[in-house]
Amino acid sequence: MAYKLLGDIIENPTNDNIGSATLVYISAGSTTETILEKADGSTLIGRIKMASGQSITLVKEATDKITCPNSSCTPIAYHW
Repeated sequence: MAYKLLGDIIENPTNDNIGSATLVYISAGSTTETILEKADGSTLIGRIKMASGQSITLVKEATDKITCPNSSCTPIAYHW
């Protein structure tokens, strides 16, 4: 598997669509919670607790927004 970077790292995003990326690599600097919401901010899609040093790759719609303090988020594209 390989990743194609689509933009710069976004530190500690709050209600950020991460450059409209549909695939986002998230790395927790310390224990945190990732929240994914619809663009209108009134619909929670989901949330996940992340331990310090943990990372995930999150699939989202281009307009969905991420809030994740204590983290670095990178917009990526997936290739196989």
